[in-house]
Amino acid sequence: MSQHVLYITVDSIRADRVGFLGYDPPTTPRLDSLAEKGTVFTRAMASGIPTYFSFKSLLGGVYPLSRSSDLGVPPAVTTLAEAFEQRGYQTAGFNAGNPWLTRSHGYDRGFDTFRDFLSDDGERWSFTDVLHGLQRLVPDSDLIRNVAGQTVRTGCAVTGRVPLEPAERVTDAATTWLETEADPDRPTFMWIHYMDPHYPWVPPQDLLDRFHDGSLSRFELGRLWHAVSYLHGPDSDGSVSESDLTAIDALYDAEVRRTDNAIADLLDVFDSIFRLDESVVGVVGDHGTELADHGNFSHAPRSLYDEVVRVPLALRGGDFSETRIDEPVSLIDLPPTLLDASDPRDRYAVPDSFEGGSLSGDDTSPTITNVTYGFDPARENEAGDEMLSACVDWPWKLIDREETDYRELYNLEADPSERTDLTGDESEVAEELVTAIERHRSWAKRRQRTATERRRVRDRVQRLRRQGAI
Repeated sequence: MSQHVLYITVDSIRADRVGFLGYDPPTTPRLDSLAEKGTVFTRAMASGIPTYFSFKSLLGGVYPLSRSSDLGVPPAVTTLAEAFEQRGYQTAGFNAGNPWLTRSHGYDRGFDTFRDFLSDDGERWSFTDVLHGLQRLVPDSDLIRNVAGQTVRTGCAVTGRVPLEPAERVTDAATTWLETEADPDRPTFMWIHYMDPHYPWVPPQDLLDRFHDGSLSRFELGRLWHAVSYLHGPDSDGSVSESDLTAIDALYDAEVRRTDNAIADLLDVFDSIFRLDESVVGVVGDHGTELADHGNFSHAPRSLYDEVVRVPLALRGGDFSETRIDEPVSLIDLPPTLLDASDPRDRYAVPDSFEGGSLSGDDTSPTITNVTYGFDPARENEAGDEMLSACVDWPWKLIDREETDYRELYNLEADPSERTDLTGDESEVAEELVTAIERHRSWAKRRQRTATERRRVRDRVQRLRRQGAI
């Protein structure tokens, strides 16, 4: 019998800030309870960062750069939602306003119901549009822009307006669909993406008070928002006072708890309709984020330290027993894993386009993430096409930048904070991991060339058809 599947993804959530992976402050009590009854992967690694690379794996089932360096799901691949749709599932997707996970990037494919709170919500106040409009009116002066930016952000913090959809509203939309539109007699695939741990952090006051001893006014939240906006850029040195960093940590933890509360409400409603005991539930982060760990506040593809690539991952239901897996695993394997778990009788019927394998297998090959170095479409950054890659073969991790001499090697067991580069001391290990990275790069580029050639052939055939030549 096909099982229902609830797929929960959380933006910018670090593995080291959730309870079921050892964090003491109570950020994730409901997720901890869920994880206790399932399989926890303690060393899950994003296939790429940030969102526009990671989700090509999480919903597209392909490595970020194997088909193209473009954003969005490659047109030729079968999405996870389409695969469930082909199995007769009713499908629904809810994205909390992340601009990279919209219809224009192909993420609605396969969903009967799809809400991104952007293209489907015309009356929604658009923070980004307002900011861009104000920027056009502000003179080209760093001082004036700084004052204007702080004024706008402080006003938004005071009024509680943020550019991303809050967890409560996203859960409300999903539970309304469950209670009024979903057919309880059909197998269901629901995907929901929460954004609250992503900067800016403006949590409800009652949640902030749980994680911060002092009083932080809404004006202080606006000031910190403005400060982090400058620390988020590529030229930032990450300089921040200890008191501000303490406050930022508390804001981040409060937003994680806010997300956990919203997930708790979602799970309660889902359980009342479909029963969690008869469902597969996956909870995963798309990537983490820096909190001054290596001198920045970002998750742009300029570094691949664990704070940005290691994410929480827990799976409950199906064949997932109560256990912990310490071997490194890749998020590229999640789509086939969810399909396998949903129906044991159809275990191997996964799309040919998927490039990962089920986590229920025993693959022990190195785990790789790769991104286009420095590429930031939000800043209209015309970066080159060189890859920044990381390879984990426990306990070793190598970070390598293509076409440069930039390499870093860490022993994650002895040095989990990645402070001591061992490239010079462990040259043989470094070369082995470089070989694995180069093998993957070569494979990815062959896939890119193949996909490009197929597009050329398809476009030529369509052109000839329009001309009546064939």
